[in-house]
Amino acid sequence: MQIHSAPKFWPFILTFAVLGALVGLVIGLLGEPSQEYTRASASGFFAMFGAGLGVGIGALVFVIIDRFTSRKSTKHLAVPLAEDTDTSGQLG
Repeated sequence: MQIHSAPKFWPFILTFAVLGALVGLVIGLLGEPSQEYTRASASGFFAMFGAGLGVGIGALVFVIIDRFTSRKSTKHLAVPLAEDTDTSGQLG
């Protein structure tokens, strides 16, 4: 059995999505106001765009870290125990 410690996928994606949304929100709030759009709608657009970009970057970072940690995998011998082979559903 080969074991390697890999990062969890969804925490990476969610973290980068939130960071991207926050960066987009700040960009939308600090930018020049537009005559066509309200500041709130522009900030929301930039936040959604930043979240999408953050998901892409987070997935890329996840793949890079997963490849790096998979090289440090170790092999172990797994032997089934007697309790694991009991199919009757009763203990003892």
